[in-house]
Order: sequence, then C-alpha cells, then structure tokens
Amino acid sequence: MTAVAAPASATPGFPQLPAALLAACLLLFCLAYLRGSSVPVLAAAGVTLGTRLLMVGLSNGHTPRDVAAYFQTAGKLVAAGRDPLTQQPRFEWNFLPLMPYVFAVEQHIGLTWELAGKVAPVAADVAITLLLGRLALGPDAGRVPLLYALCPVPILVTGLHGQVEAVSLALSLGGLLLARSQRTVGSGMLLGLAVATKTWPVLLALGPLRETPLSRWWRLVLAAVAVIAAVLLSIPVFLHDSLQAAVTVLANYRSFSGVWGWTGILNVYHVTGRGYAGPGVDAVQHVGTLLTVVALAAVIACFWRAGAVPLTAAVLLAFLAVTAGFGVQYLLWSIPFVLLLRRRSGLVFAALASLCAGYAYHLAAGGNAAPSVLAVQVQQWASLPVIVAAVLAIPWDRRARRISAVRGHAAASA
Repeated sequence: MTAVAAPASATPGFPQLPAALLAACLLLFCLAYLRGSSVPVLAAAGVTLGTRLLMVGLSNGHTPRDVAAYFQTAGKLVAAGRDPLTQQPRFEWNFLPLMPYVFAVEQHIGLTWELAGKVAPVAADVAITLLLGRLALGPDAGRVPLLYALCPVPILVTGLHGQVEAVSLALSLGGLLLARSQRTVGSGMLLGLAVATKTWPVLLALGPLRETPLSRWWRLVLAAVAVIAAVLLSIPVFLHDSLQAAVTVLANYRSFSGVWGWTGILNVYHVTGRGYAGPGVDAVQHVGTLLTVVALAAVIACFWRAGAVPLTAAVLLAFLAVTAGFGVQYLLWSIPFVLLLRRRSGLVFAALASLCAGYAYHLAAGGNAAPSVLAVQVQQWASLPVIVAAVLAIPWDRRARRISAVRGHAAASA
C-alpha cells in the first residue's frame, strides 16, 4: 500500500490518538471474548458507530492513497459520464463500477472527501453488526455483535482506510441470512451486488449455496448473474465506454504482491519483486493463483458438510494463508465468520491481525513518503504469525466430526 502525505488540514495527534483508541478496543475485545460479555444488538451497533466515527475524526487527513485519491477520481469520472476502469491508470480501479456510482453521490453531500468517502463503509459496518446479531445463534446473538464492534481490524479498515470491504461483507452476510430463510432470489441478488462492489465476494457465495437446496441453486446463481450483468451493461449506457475494453481490464487485475506471507519473504531475499507488476512479480502471482485454487478446492471438499459459517471461515482463512497478493484490508474478510465460530483460536487470530493491520496502516497513512527498508521488512515478517494463527483458527474439529460421521456410517453399513 502506497503512503500518502498528510495534508495541512490533518487532525493533530496522529498516530498516537488512533493508537490509543485501538489499544483500548483491543483490550476490551479480548476481555469481552474471554468473559463472554453480551449486550443488546442495538447497543453493539451504537458502539460500532461510535468507534468508527471516532477513528474517522482522529485519522482525518491520513487516509491511504487508494481511497484518498484513486477512489475519489473514480467518483469524479462517473459523475462526468466516464468509466474509471479504462480512464484511470492500471490497478487504480479494477472492479465493476457499482461503488464509483456511490462515490459520485458521496462527493455531492457537502462533506470533504476525507469524510464523505467513509460514509458507506461505516454504515456498512453498522449493518454487519446488526446482521451478526441475526446470524449468531442462542447466547452468541448478544456476544458476537459486541466483539465485532470492538475488534480493531474493522475499525481500521472502515474508519481509517475507508475501504469498501465492509460494503461487500454486509451485502454477502445479508445474502447468507436470506439463504437461511430460503429466500433464494433475494440472496442471489445481494450476492450479485457484493460481487459488483469488488471481485473477491464470489468466495462468499459458498455459504448461501450451502444453505440452499441443490434444486434451487439455479435461482440463486441466475439472480446473482442478472445483477452483475446489469451493472456491467451500465458501462456502455451510462459511462459511454466499450464493454470489451472494460471486461479486459477486469480480467487482467492482479493484487499487490510481496508484502505478505511467502511472497513477502521471497521479496526480503530479493527472489521476487514487490507490487502489481514488475520483475519477478508476474510469475509469482501465477504460482499464487495455482496454490490458491488447489487450497480452496481442498478446503471446500473437507468442510462442505460442516455448515455455511465453518465452510466460509475455512475458505477465507485458507486464502490468507496461501495468497500471493495482499492488501491489508483483506484481513477483514474472515473476521465476522471467525467471531461467529466463537473459538479461542479465533481470538488469537483477531488479536494478531489487529496488530498487523495497525502497523501496516501506520506505514501507509503515517505521512512517510517512503517507509524504510527495515520498516517494510518488519511488515513482511509480521505476516507469518498471523498466517499461522489463521491456519489454527480454521475449525478443524468440524472437519473431524464430519470424518467421524462418515466412518460411522460406513461401519454401520458393513
């Protein structure tokens, strides 16, 4: 993630005050996890709103460059009837234009972009808190929303960064909730909107598919594809661009390599490069794609019968373990599902992910034009304990139960 210099209007006290907020939230998060603290879901939503708004204010003027500059430009292009996919340099906007439509609206609400650009992510985080109250079962309905409200990872991703992961997650969790109640078409439509915000929520389709009878899959898939196609077809209609050119950009997107996991360590030893493209990067991204496909296929096969939440958590955690490309906002993807599982290993993962994200955002938003080589290497090595924690947070016991059930059925049949 590229650093951006703080403007003159930046809020003073950065990064000390945001760090103090995060430290307090992390402490309260761990205590709430260990004690099983519970509050009404509306109270948890209030905590979510308060902590995110406080972080928005404390980090004003320190938003990382992608949201501060590239997303703002995407909104301006849409307002002018132009397509950010093809009118911005490579890798500045590489997704369907649903969020740039939102950015264009946000830029007209009278706030500075530093504040307006975070309206949708913060609102989505509140929605996630409310949805977790519906998705959690029994006593966890009052525990999980509070944990999410206090977890530093979403506070950073929404309040400091303003990334759209929370929007994607809120839509996907809504799709999962509708799938549970067998509202298949509505579930598919929300999943389609999630994929139209970014590409990665396609992984979250597994949960709703798991909750939907096989005979109804076609309805869910058709509804999702219809929404995605509608957003795609809006490009020639409203943005006056070539559909083929837009699809070409979408198909050629690559995530940032060399700051996470095995690619980060290879970069430390100068085996591969770092970035979206360049010497040694393309090859390692192709290897990473192959590893990711194999790992996810294996996880799906192992956890399909475990249930929608364990399956989704396992897939997202496995992705973090093997991916070649990484943005710090990816750490948010698995947090709601890890919290829904309510396992001690999830507490360790969330805590380490919070520390890793805090350090990465300090490098990205601290006002340093070029972080030192040592600072970047610390970030690269720090990813390893987070990856180990992610692997341990995978609900392996759910898989073990499935294997035992299969063996028991085979023995009974014999």
